[in-house]
Parts: sequence; C-alpha cells; structure tokens
Amino acid sequence: MKTIAIIAAAAIAAVATPAFAQPEGTFGRAKVSFDETTDSYCFREVPAGSLVPRTDCRTKGEWADAGLKITRKPAVQLAQR
Repeated sequence: MKTIAIIAAAAIAAVATPAFAQPEGTFGRAKVSFDETTDSYCFREVPAGSLVPRTDCRTKGEWADAGLKITRKPAVQLAQR
C-alpha cells in the first residue's frame, strides 16, 4: 500500500511540473497597444493562475534595450492580410 502511494505521488508531481515550467517573456497571450501621446508600447497580459492583468509600458528604445524589436505596421497593411 505504501508503494502505491509513493508511485501515485510521483505521478501527480510529474504531471503538475510542466504547468510551472512556463518561460518568462512570452508575448503570445499578451495584447499590445501603442499610445501615440507617450510614444510607448504597452503589453497587457493576465499571468496564468491570476485574475489581475499585468501591464508593462515602455518606449520602442526601452523595449529594444530589453531585447525586443518592435516594427510598427500600418493598420491598412494588417487588414489586407
């Protein structure tokens, strides 16, 4: 009985581990907006397991210093795709 409990605990731990292994800096679920008044790009994302969104606003140069290259495309070009 003790062996079964150990095996079950190990199986649960192995299944739960990938949920915690999310890389930081993913922009796949983030919504990006551009504010012309401050000339900054804002990334809004709700982290997994949270209901509170996290917003990070920086200028294009500040994002470049952080390692993210941003190219802005006109809205007309995006609509044609």
